[in-house]
Amino acid sequence: MPYANHMASLKAAAEDKSNPAVSKTTQFAVDPRVLEVEEGFNARPLNPDHVNEMALAQRNGATFPPLDVRVDEGRILIVDGHHRHAASMKNIAEGYDIKSLDVRQFRGNDADRVAHMLNSASGLALTPLQLGVQYRKLIGYGWSEKQIADRRGKSIQHVKDMILLAESNSDVHQAVNAGLISGTAALGIVKRHGSKAGAVIQEGLEAAQAAGKSKVTPKALTRGSNPRKPADKLLAAWLIANARINDRPFPGETHRVYSVTFRVPNEVAHSDDLHTLLANAASYTTT
Repeated sequence: MPYANHMASLKAAAEDKSNPAVSKTTQFAVDPRVLEVEEGFNARPLNPDHVNEMALAQRNGATFPPLDVRVDEGRILIVDGHHRHAASMKNIAEGYDIKSLDVRQFRGNDADRVAHMLNSASGLALTPLQLGVQYRKLIGYGWSEKQIADRRGKSIQHVKDMILLAESNSDVHQAVNAGLISGTAALGIVKRHGSKAGAVIQEGLEAAQAAGKSKVTPKALTRGSNPRKPADKLLAAWLIANARINDRPFPGETHRVYSVTFRVPNEVAHSDDLHTLLANAASYTTT
């Protein structure tokens, strides 16, 4: 560190234009009572236990990272830091003297605010369903799935999956939000059963409750009509016996391309899992 021996203070070092090693950021001290929560913006519903833990930590002398806020027509709206703000307001309501919170002014448009909130490392982790809802917002703002994936450091398939969960029926959302099934498990059911996922989850919940459990488990989600997955050899035999094979020349090559056609029920038609499609096709009968 070439400048370390010449620093009287960080403030002095930041003001020294010949010293590129230290720079100063702009923060403001704002009374928590003038900060406003924007209705419907926060992806994370306030967690009372987390608020209580942060309030206790604050009373014991803990300091929090600055909140990110934006100014709109004289109002100071929270972009990131809702739990920190709620903890401070709880302490104020209980008689503790919390005069101000450190804040930074956020610069960016509505899509930038959502993306910033998603990448915030200081808040509670978002659930898969909460992520999907926010990804859908970004899609509505004109972002592509690849742009979202790049911004989040995730795969495009991850973005697609979270959006699929967010676009599932309300009965699925209710089960996830009530803690009856994890978002990841619910996503698997949505992939396999589409619009009937909520009914499948309900069946699984009833099976779990009968076993003395309060949450749907993967074992409880096994449907009576298909209690075990067919062996791969059986599926291969069915495919050979029942599928229709089409072929066509491969452009510019001396090869041919083959496609296999088989029928599956509508509730799994959207699935991208070949084993699921084949298992359902093998058991699918029409009248």
